[in-house]
Amino acid sequence: MTTIQETDPAEASMISLTNEEHDRLAALYRYDILDTSPEPQFDRLVTMASHFFDLPMALVSFIGKDRQWFKANHGVPFSETPRCESFCTVTIAQDDVLLIPDTTLDERFHSYPAVLAEPYIRSYAGAPLITPDGQNIGTFCVLGAEPRAFSTDDQNMLKAFAEMAMDELRLRQALLDLSQMAMTDALTSLPNRVQFRQRLVDACQRADTSGEKVVLGLLDLDRFKLINDTLGHGAGDALLSEVAHRLKASVASSDLVARLSGDEFVVLLTDVRSAPDAERVVQRLQRMFAAPFLVGEQEVFVHWSLGLSVYPDDAQELDVLLSHADTAMYRAKRAGGGHTYFQAHQDQRTLLEVERLAALHHALERDELRVYFQPVVHAENHAVVGHETLLRWARPSGLVSPLDFIPLAETSGLIVPIGRWVLWQAVEALRTRRVENVSVNVSAVEFRQPDYVAYLRELLNLGGVDPRRMWLELTESSLLEPHFASVLREVHALGVQTALDDFGTGYSSLTALATLPVQMLKIDRSFIMGIGDDTTAGQHALEVMRGIVTLANAYGLTTVAEGIETQVQADLLRQLGCSYLQGYLFGRPAPLP
Repeated sequence: MTTIQETDPAEASMISLTNEEHDRLAALYRYDILDTSPEPQFDRLVTMASHFFDLPMALVSFIGKDRQWFKANHGVPFSETPRCESFCTVTIAQDDVLLIPDTTLDERFHSYPAVLAEPYIRSYAGAPLITPDGQNIGTFCVLGAEPRAFSTDDQNMLKAFAEMAMDELRLRQALLDLSQMAMTDALTSLPNRVQFRQRLVDACQRADTSGEKVVLGLLDLDRFKLINDTLGHGAGDALLSEVAHRLKASVASSDLVARLSGDEFVVLLTDVRSAPDAERVVQRLQRMFAAPFLVGEQEVFVHWSLGLSVYPDDAQELDVLLSHADTAMYRAKRAGGGHTYFQAHQDQRTLLEVERLAALHHALERDELRVYFQPVVHAENHAVVGHETLLRWARPSGLVSPLDFIPLAETSGLIVPIGRWVLWQAVEALRTRRVENVSVNVSAVEFRQPDYVAYLRELLNLGGVDPRRMWLELTESSLLEPHFASVLREVHALGVQTALDDFGTGYSSLTALATLPVQMLKIDRSFIMGIGDDTTAGQHALEVMRGIVTLANAYGLTTVAEGIETQVQADLLRQLGCSYLQGYLFGRPAPLP
């Protein structure tokens, strides 16, 4: 007959067994107790039983398919016996205590090796270990080297010891189940962050001994939020479960796939000898994800960004190793997806961005953000007609350029709370009459918030300011988002004016200019720089500006030329018919007094 491993119930089910024995073994394997290390709660019971019955030997034993194995052993000089030589095999065939006053007088047992040789067992009493569903999976037994009669009280006490052993077994199983739940992601059944950390520690310790490497891959699904927003969170959960299944199918059984949070997974490749070993796994991932996922009746193609770091090459501290994988993943995402390895000489800027992003999360609460105001003047008489708000970040180490931190704020979503704080500062400046009119730059991320217009309305009402004194500046690329047209109309209905910022550098749309409620064009400074130069380039810049102003006038839009630094530029733009001017010639950005 085919043999099986005692701890593998799946294989056990394939063996030709009676139905009763199959069910009994299945019950035993569910406890996952065979071949486990000694545990004090069971050892204490057999020691107590030995003293209580005044017998030299006591056991908690479990009967597998072919053997009897001792979980707790007091006085017996071996840890298991063949099942065919076990007293307890007879015990589990009944529900009551088996009593053998003298083994040498019992035809069933007198020829057993344990009777004829060490430890010379002469007396035995065993009570079956009975599971809640009635399966006899083992015994609690006491044994003597001399003949022994057992009383009714002895039988009852042995049953009590067996029940205590089963209580401990059930408690052990409950604790293991709780531990497994604490180590497993409930949605995907993958290991969670806690188990991943333990497995990473173990893998790196093995690598230190073997000299091989560990590859850590941090994988993030691209645009997963779109699935939740369009198909619902139930569909998103179903997709994550299927993603987990494909990830597991892409790696070897010795490797690990875990879910850290949300749509972020980690792949741990162990015993890696060289980079091509990891590349083969990446190629399997690519093949696995090439086919669409079916969510309900909707086909969904999933793309991912994967960052990889290698232990011990990239780092020996595990937190640093994970940080490097995150840095590489961030670089892969910025490149449009796919995978990339951590490279210190390429990722220093990304590491700086990660550090900045962490600091930016605390910038508001630490009062590090500042709003500066730059004047906007009338082109004819240079009278100040308003101010543009400009955000600055004053870290203890110095000012951070908006070009460095605004993109971080937008990609992380921090631009929403920061942008609302800037709006409040602008309203305060209007309320206190420190500025006559104010313009505020608004990110497309802010405009996508469903409560943006309601928040703006409430802010204006609280400040008690005339909405016509506020301008919102949006970039041209924002016009590509179709639903922004309705938001712009809601803003216009409040009385708030809107301006198209950096005009000429994005995706200008004449149709948008004709149909959207935009009242002003702010012409990017790149068109101003050459104006006034007595060169062909200077003349060309002037003609381009003439065309932009003519176009704006045709649509009934006012114009603001940014980046004015010389009086010559100011005079020429006034002659072209530009409405307003802004630049260092009229004032640098600064806090209000």
